[in-house]
Amino acid sequence: MHRMLLWIFCLFFLLSVPFVSAEENVDLDDFSDENGGDDCPDIWGNSTVDRQGCLDSDGDGYSDPDVNWTIENGADAFPSRNDSWLDFDYDGFPNHFGLDDSDDCPYTPGHSKVILKGCSDIDRDYVPDLYDDDADGDGIRNEMERAASTGLNLFDPFSADSTPSDVDFDTIPDVLDDDNDNDGWPDEVEIERNSNHLDSEQTPLNQYFGFQTGIIYHGGFTFDDVYDEGEIEISLSWFMSVLTGELVIPIALVPVYVFFFVVRRRRFSTINTLIEIETDAIRLGEIEAEVNELVKNRTLKVYHGLVLRNAIELRENELSIRTSKSSKSSFDESE
Repeated sequence: MHRMLLWIFCLFFLLSVPFVSAEENVDLDDFSDENGGDDCPDIWGNSTVDRQGCLDSDGDGYSDPDVNWTIENGADAFPSRNDSWLDFDYDGFPNHFGLDDSDDCPYTPGHSKVILKGCSDIDRDYVPDLYDDDADGDGIRNEMERAASTGLNLFDPFSADSTPSDVDFDTIPDVLDDDNDNDGWPDEVEIERNSNHLDSEQTPLNQYFGFQTGIIYHGGFTFDDVYDEGEIEISLSWFMSVLTGELVIPIALVPVYVFFFVVRRRRFSTINTLIEIETDAIRLGEIEAEVNELVKNRTLKVYHGLVLRNAIELRENELSIRTSKSSKSSFDESE
């Protein structure tokens, strides 16, 4: 009786378990090949999510990618990790929260690993562009590129192909650099002295004759050729700049000064001569009025005017005395 019950139980168990023949399950996995139940009928597999019965190395339910089924189709983006399988932007950082390398920018591919994971990192220095002082890795900081931009020439801090000129490679754009050749002398000084501000080998101290023609004096017995705005420069270049710069205007005005001096002097001499030969007192009065007008208009110096007035007064006295003598002589003759 017990044996019969055992046979009945075994028969019932066998009938309750689906029977899969060898022809229906070639790869001997748990998925039937019939009716498309096994997406990889020739390969043993255990995937259950994106495909049925395909290889799932990490056992997370998602099948490993292959030539016919890629990550874009839904395959496991991380076939060797059972804690990750999604990577929307295909940058190698999983789109799952709570992991050490969870993608902080899940829909933007990136290589950053510092501060933020998987975010845009143009220069691939692992620092996200958002926090990178030099996002494009061209050696010039973002704010420097923006500052060097003009209305006609804009520089993109996120493109290494858009970089301002930097002759001395000191990371400061030439348009912002006050020492483009990095020789220690400000461009303004070199340009003023006619020294090449783009040549580090030439400075105002050696621009003449090809050798050193000056020093920078630091006090005491200390001197060298290192420029220091606060120290004393003793050089041929400095002397030439003073001679051609600060004195050029006074020197250029010398002919003008001479011209006006000669004109005024000649006017003074001419009027003085007229006074000396004038014999008419009325005309002397007219000359005095002309002198006053010339002084007023500043075409005759004041002291020249005073001298001429004195000359007129003396001449008037002479004429007055001469007239008196002439009148007395005529009176004596009439008697």
